[in-house]
Amino acid sequence: MADYYSEKKYEGPETIVVAMDIGTTQSAVSFAHFSPGRVVQSKMLTLWPGCSTTVDKIPSIVSYRNGIVRACGAEALQDLEEQQDNVAYRFKSHMHPSLISQPNPLESELPPFPAGVTIEQVYADMMRYLMDNTQKSFEKSSPKGGDIWARVRDTIVIVLVTPNTWDIREQSRLRLAAIRASLVTEENAGHLLQFVAESEASVLYALVNHPGDWLQRNTVFAVVDCGGSTVDTAVYRCVSTNPISLNETCPSECVQTGGIVVNCEVTKMLNNKLQGSVFNDQEIIVSMVNAFEREVKPRFDGTQDRYYLNFGASIDNDPSVGIERGRIALSNEDLKPAFDVVTDMVCKNCSEVLPGQKAEYVLLVGGFGDSPYVQKVLSEKLRAYHIELLTVEDYGRKAVVEGAIIGHIKQFVAARAANATFGGCVRPVYDKKLHRDRKHLVQLYPDGKKRIDGAFHVWIEKGAILQGNFAHKLPYHVAWDAAKTSKNELIRGLETVEIEVFAWEGSDIPTWCKDEYGSTLKGMRLICTLSANLSALAGSLQIVTGHRGKKIYRVEYDVCVYFGGTQLRAKLQWHQGSTLHESEVKVMPYVFRV
Repeated sequence: MADYYSEKKYEGPETIVVAMDIGTTQSAVSFAHFSPGRVVQSKMLTLWPGCSTTVDKIPSIVSYRNGIVRACGAEALQDLEEQQDNVAYRFKSHMHPSLISQPNPLESELPPFPAGVTIEQVYADMMRYLMDNTQKSFEKSSPKGGDIWARVRDTIVIVLVTPNTWDIREQSRLRLAAIRASLVTEENAGHLLQFVAESEASVLYALVNHPGDWLQRNTVFAVVDCGGSTVDTAVYRCVSTNPISLNETCPSECVQTGGIVVNCEVTKMLNNKLQGSVFNDQEIIVSMVNAFEREVKPRFDGTQDRYYLNFGASIDNDPSVGIERGRIALSNEDLKPAFDVVTDMVCKNCSEVLPGQKAEYVLLVGGFGDSPYVQKVLSEKLRAYHIELLTVEDYGRKAVVEGAIIGHIKQFVAARAANATFGGCVRPVYDKKLHRDRKHLVQLYPDGKKRIDGAFHVWIEKGAILQGNFAHKLPYHVAWDAAKTSKNELIRGLETVEIEVFAWEGSDIPTWCKDEYGSTLKGMRLICTLSANLSALAGSLQIVTGHRGKKIYRVEYDVCVYFGGTQLRAKLQWHQGSTLHESEVKVMPYVFRV
């Protein structure tokens, strides 16, 4: 694929943008130098240590010795073969289990991390490796590249490509890894580290490199990104074609399945098929699966009677299980069920989402989207709904990072759909109709009103279409009994003002986000806490008369939460006299541990 060039000269401040896709099995990098007055050109990183030829993707593998990184990418392949316990591979799948409501078919087969190694460390080591090689490539391929890199190093923008349903918790873990790898700092990560969904990056690449008459104003289409461990689906409406502008029409979907699942199913099939044979050996089966990955998987279409896996030498024979001269013969019936485990889930997801959105086309992308069998099965399924399947023939893993750079340049996607109902945990005034079941928990608060804890205050409903700059302004207040609160206590109380943010993926709107004991209710997801320091207000606070004449200190402020982009941001606004003050709110994600 040719490098991508922007249509107009860049007029902003000089910087470099580096897009990284750390996939389940493969990783790739694309980068671009944004220089004022020049056309922006993106480039794929194709020179990698341990590779004899130019390649645009490397294995997502990190090997360790005593907890210290030893090798990454292709250079770690030998360690994977000889010392698998010291190698982190398929580590992206460890992020999935508690994200998505469906069962994870890979969860029971996730390879463990090397002793003493955490997922943040693995990501940090992989990111550092990708960044170091990006720097070397940029300095070699760009005139005065070393000078340019040194000049803009502290303003380099990092764009990470992630599955559709990875939200603030997963972004937080990647942010910690990026800081640990010295890609960004804790102070500048908020604006130099960005995220883009896999399906969005895919569609941006496809629309730029493979435009067609099918895309017209008001055309509704879906992009289905079939990767190694996830299949992401997003639906868009074309708002305009010149320039291209897209709005997401509904929450994006993510199904935990993909090319790795097929390999796992083939492994199970071989274990069963070789029962009682001398070839029922773990190393031999690994060799067979590797041969399947190289030779059969990319071309399997379900039409041939026999497929052959070359795994051994000419002396390797066992006709009873189809092994002759170092190769095993597998029938269509042997292999088809392994693919169907994935295609059944993809087709089910498309059937549930696309007809209701009146989609006319499905753009199939992703590494596993190249599979002839996946293309055939999905095309037949969609035909029943009068939906046409489109494929991108030269699509590879590299296109995702290329799409991420294109998205940074062109900003095609103008609006996204909220993938859940978001809200805060509040203490509302007691309403006997809404809160009757917790009447016994009502308390009288300093403002003189009866209030109840643990209620869910909806900010954004699931499916709401949010523009890129959409902000939700939330009025809040805190109060203290003036007769019982000293100035020092007031300052301490204002130093940490917190609001918990929850996500609800159901279609209904629950009354509560916590139970009577303060624990998060089932189905409700605590995603982060917004925290701000308002202690500067303490000196200007006046005693006011509250409910029933009670004297209180009362602080009123607005929390502005920005939902329209690819990551949650928030600001705090308050008035001191007639002056409006504003500050960033610290977003503290609720991070689960693996």
